[in-house]
Amino acid sequence: MKQLAVAAALAVILAQPAAPAFAQTISNQCFAMGDMAGQVVSWRKHKKTKAQAQAQAAKYYGDDADRQAMGEIIEKIYSPDGAHMTPDQASMFFTDECARRQPKPAANGQ
Repeated sequence: MKQLAVAAALAVILAQPAAPAFAQTISNQCFAMGDMAGQVVSWRKHKKTKAQAQAQAAKYYGDDADRQAMGEIIEKIYSPDGAHMTPDQASMFFTDECARRQPKPAANGQ
């Protein structure tokens, strides 16, 4: 009986079409934005120039929205205002900023 159940389950799994693969983007995921902001601060603290940070981002982020998001993070962190941010501060700042830009759920008849 167990063999029959295992065989049936395996048949169902194998018969399902493969899910379409797609690249994950960070531009609409607030936790990822915060993580990347922390990484950019780390680059700056380790004396990576703004141009090097931009080249690194261009190398690893092919999606236009992600590149734009990374560009905004790099601009802020390499600005005089961002010069003293710690990775944790940058992570919290960009996560919060992203969350504020997300569409608000509609109120149900209130």
